[in-house]
Amino acid sequence: MALKIIWQTLIGLFLLFLATPAVKTFYFNAGLRWQYILAFSIVVAYFVTPFCRLIALKLNILDKPDWRKIHDRPTPLLGGLAVYLAFSAAILLNDVYYPGMKVLLFGGSLIFVMGLIDDIKPLPAIMKFVFQILITLMVILLGDIQLTFFYHASWAPLVNIPVTLLWIVGLTNAMNFFDGIDGLAASLSAISALFLGIIAFLTNQASLGWFAVALIGACIGFMPHNLRFGKSASLFLGDAGSTFLGFTLAGLAVLGKWSNTSHFVSLSAPLLIFGILIFDMIYVNLSRIKNRQASNLFQLLTCANKDHLHHRLIFMGFARKEVVFIISTISVCLGVSALIIMKQDIIEALLGLFQAVLIIGLVVTLMLKGRERPSTEDGGQRTEDRGQTTEDRGKS
Repeated sequence: MALKIIWQTLIGLFLLFLATPAVKTFYFNAGLRWQYILAFSIVVAYFVTPFCRLIALKLNILDKPDWRKIHDRPTPLLGGLAVYLAFSAAILLNDVYYPGMKVLLFGGSLIFVMGLIDDIKPLPAIMKFVFQILITLMVILLGDIQLTFFYHASWAPLVNIPVTLLWIVGLTNAMNFFDGIDGLAASLSAISALFLGIIAFLTNQASLGWFAVALIGACIGFMPHNLRFGKSASLFLGDAGSTFLGFTLAGLAVLGKWSNTSHFVSLSAPLLIFGILIFDMIYVNLSRIKNRQASNLFQLLTCANKDHLHHRLIFMGFARKEVVFIISTISVCLGVSALIIMKQDIIEALLGLFQAVLIIGLVVTLMLKGRERPSTEDGGQRTEDRGQTTEDRGKS
């Protein structure tokens, strides 16, 4: 306990050092802005997370065990607060905004607040979905943030706005669905932000790159408390954290122009970077409709099964941390495909897309194989005990 207090004190002092105006000015003038933002967001998240855990314990904001979850003791749900505070502090300290970024930050804050309320007292699924749509529409209309499939036509917004709405709301919930194993949502968020940040800097969109770097740092600083080797998580992201990350990343993808010359590349790069989330969302919902587990939108929103990719990998016998590694590796490979097509050489672009198709084929195989649960009662119990469902509020 004494060592923890000493360590936390040292981290706090280092944070105060980083926040000193003279230190900030030195790094910015030295051309090390992104390094400073990364370090600052990591330290804030790492330092604040234990306090968020204490607050959650004090206010009884806990994910309590039941038959649908694998953790055997109540676990705090305020990890998302630490991520939000770290990201917001880094962005405010940077004080450089791309057009539409302030509106996106405001919308992300509203999504975070709604998720926080849901963590404290669960909200009806349909209510959350409606509010997500309203917040997204506000961001689209006030911030002029929308995907541009079509240009210079009076009817273009009639296509661009609904597609943007589907993109942001879909990824917001997809990230929430992947928040089912310790460290998985934070890892995927950091990887997605990493590749968006790389492309942003390559396309001379520095402010978007700094935005992505702040997200990476917030996730990295949080993960030592959430992805602990040999131990379960000390706290979970909760709906507040997973939906905030999904919404913010989706909005960042819409904000950026991911190629200076090719509209196809600009649209394709985010699709590849978020490929694992998009595929899982589409596959699972179509599977539920096919298996008659849901016949309308409301039933899809309320359907809670262990049928996402991470659940199926667990049913195949992989340990939870192995699942995080596998899915993160797949996500990195798809991100590399996005970087490959950035070069716009026709041969390299085709190879990059071919690689992505092979990866998705691998994921389909895993999804199909993961349906086969152990036939023996003991084996089934073992795999179920190693799983953790997202919609069951087992937030990580």
